[in-house]
Amino acid sequence: MRTCRFSNQQHYIAAGKTRTETRTTAIISGMYNVQFCPFSDVDGELEVICKLSRQWIKSWRNPFGTASWIHLILAGCHPFEDGNGRMARLIASIPLIKNGYPPISLAMARRTDYYAAINKAHKGDHSAFVQGMLLGMQETISSVRSLLSTVS
Repeated sequence: MRTCRFSNQQHYIAAGKTRTETRTTAIISGMYNVQFCPFSDVDGELEVICKLSRQWIKSWRNPFGTASWIHLILAGCHPFEDGNGRMARLIASIPLIKNGYPPISLAMARRTDYYAAINKAHKGDHSAFVQGMLLGMQETISSVRSLLSTVS
């Protein structure tokens, strides 16, 4: 697996360094073409995202809507060279966990659906992403129950 600590195995990039510091442009081309936040704007955008996320986690009544929004804006900012999806899913799980739900879980087999749901959310429809979160939770709970039955 690639790591954000080494860029092309040539130089070390310390954990937590944003694309503002590494001056790296991030673009995804392929099935979905995505231009992320310009590297010069990443740190400022992260400050706004953190401020808004703290407010929304406290005030929003729907933890799934909050999680979807947080994930969408963090993934769209794409602040690091690697690990942005993992970081977005982890932080977006906070409103879910605070409301008694499991964290966002994504099966590798559903990765295509995950990217399609993110694309729909960018267009304003978060329903596929929320349904994907629910499905992932159900699958994770089922896996844990299966493991527990083998231990008992």
